[in-house]
Amino acid sequence: MKRREFFVGTGMTSALAALGWAVGPVAAEGLVAARRYRVGAATVHVLSDGFIPIGPDMLIGVTPEEFAALLEKAHIAPDVHPSAVNAFLVEVADRRILIDAGTGEIFGPTLGKLPTVMSALGIDPASIDTVVFTHLHGDHIGGTVSPDGNPYVNASLRVASADIDFWTSDEMQAQAPDAFKAAFDLARAALGGFAERVEPFGSGETTIAPGLTTVPLPGHTVGHTGLMLESEGDVLLISADILHVPAVQLAMPAVTIGFDTDQDMARETRMKTMDMVAADRVMMGGSHIALPGLGYLEIEGDGYRWTPARHQYG
Repeated sequence: MKRREFFVGTGMTSALAALGWAVGPVAAEGLVAARRYRVGAATVHVLSDGFIPIGPDMLIGVTPEEFAALLEKAHIAPDVHPSAVNAFLVEVADRRILIDAGTGEIFGPTLGKLPTVMSALGIDPASIDTVVFTHLHGDHIGGTVSPDGNPYVNASLRVASADIDFWTSDEMQAQAPDAFKAAFDLARAALGGFAERVEPFGSGETTIAPGLTTVPLPGHTVGHTGLMLESEGDVLLISADILHVPAVQLAMPAVTIGFDTDQDMARETRMKTMDMVAADRVMMGGSHIALPGLGYLEIEGDGYRWTPARHQYG
């Protein structure tokens, strides 16, 4: 691992501050910010926690002019990209597995919507038997840390041992700039909220539930992990943080984000994953892909074209 690359990037202090920008609510009036899909015998709920406003200073490998042009092409205001933050609930074989837990109350008013969305859908946190953290960044774990404690009282926690080792390391925290030190404390708090119910998995593929298997996707963090769901011939890859700003990274997949632990590995993992998804015509979900959050990739020129998954009637 290239430790120094964890702290490489432009505008990181301002990037963290940007997470608190008050730029409006996430859900349209009268709608619940969620989508439900059948994948074979399984049901997948894409649950919105809100969005992170990302500007060009948070990305590496794209100029502000290129950033603005790509956002305009995608019919988005050219200054800031509202990158979704999604969690995924997988129901399969009488199991309820929540993949990531949103931000909780730590990142400002555009986020922290997951509890409201789950309540609107009648999903009791106590009914979740397993929580999977794709990695230990705050926008994926903050929802388990609150003054009232971890709401997933009956769930075990599955998370890569490599991420646990990194984010609980006193040595790594000591090397981090002051603006990043709290991220290590948050990871420790999230893990502590599950106490003895933490069940780490290694660097290979691990079965979480029938048909649901971990997929190592290192680079964004050392233990960054996707989930592959296979049921009755249907396949879905939940790719976590392979993409952060689709309007930019689909056209320019070499662009990385300053939060990537290893920029080169993150770039390589993105290319391999997206090439596989396109070649195999696999449905893909992403933590930072706008609702419906699921769709398909096709290679287009030097980049990719995204087609959102169609609504499933009935």
